[in-house]
Amino acid sequence: MVNRVQSPIRNSGHIFVAGGTGFLGYRVVRALLDAGADVTVMTRPDTEDRLGVLRSQVRLVTGDVWNPASLRGRARGHAAVIHLIGGVKPDPQRGLTFRHLNFVSARNITQMAINDGVPHFVFLSAAANPIGLSREYIESKREAERYLSKSGLAWTIIRTPPLFIPGTGRNPFYRLLSLWGFVPLLGRMFQGYAPLSADTAARAIASLALTGDAVHNRTLSARQFRREGRGAERRLIPAARVIEVDTGDGSEAEPPFGWLPSPER
Repeated sequence: MVNRVQSPIRNSGHIFVAGGTGFLGYRVVRALLDAGADVTVMTRPDTEDRLGVLRSQVRLVTGDVWNPASLRGRARGHAAVIHLIGGVKPDPQRGLTFRHLNFVSARNITQMAINDGVPHFVFLSAAANPIGLSREYIESKREAERYLSKSGLAWTIIRTPPLFIPGTGRNPFYRLLSLWGFVPLLGRMFQGYAPLSADTAARAIASLALTGDAVHNRTLSARQFRREGRGAERRLIPAARVIEVDTGDGSEAEPPFGWLPSPER
């Protein structure tokens, strides 16, 4: 059963973040800390430095989402798991299909949460298939949603629109989509495609993780997620300007979420 977006009782504030070193994950961790949460970030040994100044403020654990054995016991004692790992750049020659990047990673983290007794799971899905990508991308996200919904966990599924980093160059077409999003009635057609600030998204994700419980399930559309983001910016302590760190994604304006499997895979 899917409930409307609401404000359940705040949880204990012990939050586990998978994918906390990516361009969005870093901001989510920062927003959680600003809200007073105790944060655990799962990283690979070679990605810890990407947390920069936040590294000393969180608990670090190592793990590989594509290696279930490495996830055992990592999330025990947490009130929620936030899953931000996935990819928009498949490499079939290495076995990195959209399904492997987005479904398998979500399945393994969901099983970790079940085994470790975590009651609430926050999953970053997608509102629509990104322009120019194969339909396999959105299908892998929907498959992950279905798996999570049958897991027995309480869940928050976020169908987010594309994200952009404030202050960076953006594709003119996406700028146009953002403008169309403000047009009454017409804007509803573009909610799933019009980009959203990564800072706003991060505060919304932090708020949803901290207000989840073991009873309510929530699926947020892009429109609902934008509204949650605006509300979160009013409720949460405004974060200081995010100190950009090298996430290994080059200079792309629309970098991928989380991380990709190690090159040797």
